[in-house]
Amino acid sequence: MTLRARLRRSRGPVVVGLLVLLAAGVLTIAGARAGQGLLQPDGVDPAGSGALVAVLREQGVRVDVATRAEDVVGAGPATTVLVAFPAELGRAGRLALAHAGADVVLVAPDAAALENLAPGVRRVEPPSSLTTTGVVPDPACPLRAARSAGPLVLDGDHYGTAPPAYGCFAADGAAPLAVSGRTIAVGSPEPFTNEALDRGGNAALTLTLLGAHPRVLWYLPAPGAGGDVSVADLVPRGVVWGTATLLLAGGAAALWRGRRLGPVVAERLPVRVAAAETTRGRAALYRRIGARGRAAAILRADARRRLTARLGLPPDAPTPAVGKDLLDGPEPADDAALVQLADDLDLLLRRTE
Repeated sequence: MTLRARLRRSRGPVVVGLLVLLAAGVLTIAGARAGQGLLQPDGVDPAGSGALVAVLREQGVRVDVATRAEDVVGAGPATTVLVAFPAELGRAGRLALAHAGADVVLVAPDAAALENLAPGVRRVEPPSSLTTTGVVPDPACPLRAARSAGPLVLDGDHYGTAPPAYGCFAADGAAPLAVSGRTIAVGSPEPFTNEALDRGGNAALTLTLLGAHPRVLWYLPAPGAGGDVSVADLVPRGVVWGTATLLLAGGAAALWRGRRLGPVVAERLPVRVAAAETTRGRAALYRRIGARGRAAAILRADARRRLTARLGLPPDAPTPAVGKDLLDGPEPADDAALVQLADDLDLLLRRTE
């Protein structure tokens, strides 16, 4: 087959392979971006917070990103620290925030973060009256950011408070926003996202919360900072999707080629091969791999078959006493021993003719 014919024949699989690689790359990039978008300060997807950060910077607020507890220590009273994922803080992160001396905004905090950073605030069940009555709660609290937002419905976690802590936008004693000293707990990340920033009073609430000081420290605790983390947790989802796409494509290609080639068909050889050539070829293979035991077993089996036939014995008869040591002996230790075994078997057969 000429080179041109081979290229023409392989053109289809090559094109399909390139398309699969392109699709896997796109899924890897898109999946990784989607997995990291939530509350990312430079995120432009619906779950990101790029719009909020851009408006803060236009208003002269400096926004810095932190990922380590050491970056938070000594933030100072002129800084607002936004903790995007409080459940990942760990003990070191909570201690750093407790001694930072800054205003702290916790987004959907867990029980440990509330206990250490927001005394008097606990999670409670959301009130059912919000969905049955449709009433939009008033701020009903002294927090300036809440009063700027006006009546507002916030989904997500709700909190019960004990003085001096207090809640905002409360209904039936449960509030989606709670204040304890210089710590503010917001039960949902939604108001900070690009998708919901322009809804209701979300913009007024978040911009006032984060714009109270000239600097915002956007704290994104590293994965696993709050506990054990596996290798799978550190792999971006896009890589998983891309690898899965390649595996599925490989399986589909294997099925396609298998169906195209069809089942194995036994065909008669176009020419006859002399038995001597077959014997020499097989012997060369045995010699190459050092299969002396296999070769000796074949020689002994053939000698036993011919010997039992000459003696008038059935094929499954025990080894004849004549030449029993040769027919049931040990495996040859080397090639010379194998040759000697062949000569001895040949001599045995000639004597029994």
